[in-house]
Amino acid sequence: MRVNVFWKIRQIVPTLIALAGFTLSLQSAPGQDAPVAHTTAGARTTVVVFPNRPMPDDEWTALFAAVQNTAAAEKIDGASELEFVRGDTMRPGLSVESAVVVYLHGNCNLESLPRRTAYSVRLGWVLLVNRNIDPYINVDCTRIGQVLGARAQGLDRQARDRMMAEAIARVLVHEWIHVARQSAEHGRNGITKASFDVADLLGEPGTHVARR
Repeated sequence: MRVNVFWKIRQIVPTLIALAGFTLSLQSAPGQDAPVAHTTAGARTTVVVFPNRPMPDDEWTALFAAVQNTAAAEKIDGASELEFVRGDTMRPGLSVESAVVVYLHGNCNLESLPRRTAYSVRLGWVLLVNRNIDPYINVDCTRIGQVLGARAQGLDRQARDRMMAEAIARVLVHEWIHVARQSAEHGRNGITKASFDVADLLGEPGTHVARR
C-alpha cells in the first residue's frame, strides 16, 4: 500500500495525545538492549524530515547518514535501503510505500555553550491517535543543543554538525521503535531507555554524567 504523505499529514488534529516522550537523565547505565527489528516487511521506508528552521546542505547530509547508520546498528529492517526526503524541498503529492515523518523543532545548528543548560527535558515524542502510535516523530533540536553545547566547545562546524546529527538520529530511532512496536514501554538499557544522558545521545558507552 502506498501512502500519500501530504494526505497523511492532514490527518493530524489538535486532539492528539502526546505519548512516550523521553527526557535527559543525569546518569548513564551500562549495557545494551537486544537489537530491534521493525518496519513493514517488504516495504521500502521513506523518512521525510521537516525542519522548523532552514538547514544547510552539509547538515542534511550528516543527518541522513547518521540516521541510516543508527538504524542499521539497531538492526531495523530495511535500514540499508532507507530513502530520505527533505520536507522543505518535497514535491506536492509525493507517494511512498511506507513513510516515517519527522519534525525537527527549534534550532538544529549546534553552537558552543560554556555549560549544559538543559536537564530532565523532553528531547523527543510521538503521538497517540485513536489508540495507534502514528509514524510522526518529533525531535526538539533546541533542547538537544542545550545538552550538547558544552561538548561542542573547540569543535569546527563540520564536527558540530556530525555531533548534532548523531544525537538527532538516536532520538529519532528511539521514537521510531515506539512506532514500530506500537508500545510506550521503554527498555532498561541502550537506545530504548526512558532517559538519555550525553553519552546516550552520542552513542558513547560508559560515560558518567555527574549531577549539577
